Amino acid sequence: MSTVEPRLSLVETEDEQARRLKLEEKVLRYFQNKEIAKERNEENKLLFEELEALFAESGEEEIIIPLPNGENAVLSPTFREREVLDKEALADEMQVPKDELKTPFDFSMFTAQGKLTPDMITKHTTIEREVKMKITKRKATRRRRKSRSRSSDADV
Repeated sequence: MSTVEPRLSLVETEDEQARRLKLEEKVLRYFQNKEIAKERNEENKLLFEELEALFAESGEEEIIIPLPNGENAVLSPTFREREVLDKEALADEMQVPKDELKTPFDFSMFTAQGKLTPDMITKHTTIEREVKMKITKRKATRRRRKSRSRSSDADV
């Protein structure tokens, strides 16, 4: 029986080695794929910036480009508006350091003290408008035929 035991431990060792090699191979492939994805994302970011510039130069509202898979790529503008408060100018008008206008609590405290009014906030708030490009895929639409009226409808 002593000859059987070494064979079992040898087989287990070979199985463990095979499992370890498979594990190492999968881990290596996993990190290679992550690196490829990172490179692709960087390339796509650069491509998107170039597309934005070309789209802006075109002056068109929407550009539709057919893709090889039958879908369409649609480039269209998106408009973003946001209100921006010039805290520095507001602090100058209130004659307080800019650092004292950080949190909503700071604003409410100055409002309660009468040092800050809604008109002052309105005066120092501007609207920033930003136009960005959006790129999406859209299924190609087929033109629908007008349905013919039934002959029974025509007889009635």
